[in-house]
Amino acid sequence: MPEGLVVEQLHLDHRTPSAVRPILSGVDLTVAPGEFVALVGASGSGKTMTAMAVLGLLPPQVHVGSGAIRLGGTDLTTAGEAELNRVRGGRIGMLHQQPKRMFNPRRTIGDHLREPLKLHCGLRGDEARARALELLADVGFEDPQWCVRAHPHQLSGGMAQRAMLALTLAGRPELLLADEPTSALDTVLERQILELLDQQRRERGLGVLYITHNLATVSAYADRVVVMDAGRIQEAGPTTTVLNAPRSACTKALVEASALTPAPSPPPAPGTRTVLALEGLTKRFPSRGRGARPALEQVSLDLKEGEILGVLGRSGSGKSTLARLVVGLETPDGGTVTRAPDTREARTGAAGTQVQLVFQEPYDSFDPRMRLRTSLEAPLLHDRTSTAEERRKRIREVVQEVELDPAVLDRHPGQCSGGQLQRLTIARALLLEPAVLICDEATSALDAVTQRTVLDLLLRLHRDRGLSLVMISHDLGVIRYMSHRVAVLLRGSLVELAPAHEFFSTPRHEHSRQLVAAALPQVCAILDTPRPTQEHHDAVR
Repeated sequence: MPEGLVVEQLHLDHRTPSAVRPILSGVDLTVAPGEFVALVGASGSGKTMTAMAVLGLLPPQVHVGSGAIRLGGTDLTTAGEAELNRVRGGRIGMLHQQPKRMFNPRRTIGDHLREPLKLHCGLRGDEARARALELLADVGFEDPQWCVRAHPHQLSGGMAQRAMLALTLAGRPELLLADEPTSALDTVLERQILELLDQQRRERGLGVLYITHNLATVSAYADRVVVMDAGRIQEAGPTTTVLNAPRSACTKALVEASALTPAPSPPPAPGTRTVLALEGLTKRFPSRGRGARPALEQVSLDLKEGEILGVLGRSGSGKSTLARLVVGLETPDGGTVTRAPDTREARTGAAGTQVQLVFQEPYDSFDPRMRLRTSLEAPLLHDRTSTAEERRKRIREVVQEVELDPAVLDRHPGQCSGGQLQRLTIARALLLEPAVLICDEATSALDAVTQRTVLDLLLRLHRDRGLSLVMISHDLGVIRYMSHRVAVLLRGSLVELAPAHEFFSTPRHEHSRQLVAAALPQVCAILDTPRPTQEHHDAVR
């Protein structure tokens, strides 16, 4: 039997003229053919850098200090660029966490798929097109014909990840490196894609190295778990052993953070004043050859003062379109968005912008060329009565409010972790004193520990500022942890709106029942825990 992937005593260093800093120290890792190995760790622990080393795609200043990487007998650390090009996309497939960055925006999804089908499978013309449609259907696209003609910007985050999975499988790899591939997907699609990977590894002997912070995913599919922290392997073993009896402190922290289990008590009641109302909201996007494609259809709901509304739905159900319509980034084709007059000016002495949006991808929320201080100051420049010193003071106060050191403001975005940047996107939104904060998958790209920190931060801001929150997520654990009510979207229509405790105990719509049933075992355990209480909200600092 081929030996699969073997990483032995791998050391990576970041080298500059003035210093050498270790990134990975003595990493040992194996993935046998047909084995599913989960590489787990907090943000910055070295998981992605390990995958990049296997592919030979390290940044220019990062070098292999010592160690070896082999795939089926081929030494990848000494292989030339020509050999590595045959391996990448062929013998090794890679799923990235942020798929839209990996696509050429000028090419259609079909164009992207035709390249590996030609290079690694020898398929052209009608054969290549038929195989492309088959791959897109396998990864969950209801309309592969539309997707094969679409450009990357026309896809939601979840759709882009599914398209990237189809692209990866097109080369029929023997090893799949998956870096948080389902973090942007709802539970139904997550299970569908994981079952597809499981089928591929059982039928074809595909080895899977699955980088994740989702411990529920790990327990359901992984044969073994490897836990990284600070560039070192802290713990490794069979999945049930590692998760049920963790030995290292970092493993215990990940298990605890993924539970999201506040203490039981009746939920705090929001106010009676409506701060946001949607009535018959409709949005359609043009689709080549099919007329207008509905993204939202006659959606009506409201948000009370101090309420946290969770919005659930599959990828492409219209969740992000709803958020963009509410903040004015899209114009509705029908219906109305009504925001209540802002009463906070009388209480705080500062006029606010009623609704602000926190995006899914923190790295895409800032200009990489600008220092973070400059990015945060930009929305304050619209107030021509404020002085530069007043703006600097306001920025420092808000950055401290989201529990960051103001020294971070002198950095560029690429010098920060995902968790730090997501807190800064929240800080930038708070600078304009919103009454409503819309979080569009704001924690889906974060590890379990960082996710818990950001969620608790949002709960504290909700309490201290009296914010109303709209939590858009595919993660049922996050919705359960945060929400008073739950709204469910399906193909642009609102199919269920119910108090959170009713939704999770007795979902009424068939799609809602599918979402709950598709949750992985640990997620189902999370759903059995009580909702956050007023005491929990008050205890969050």
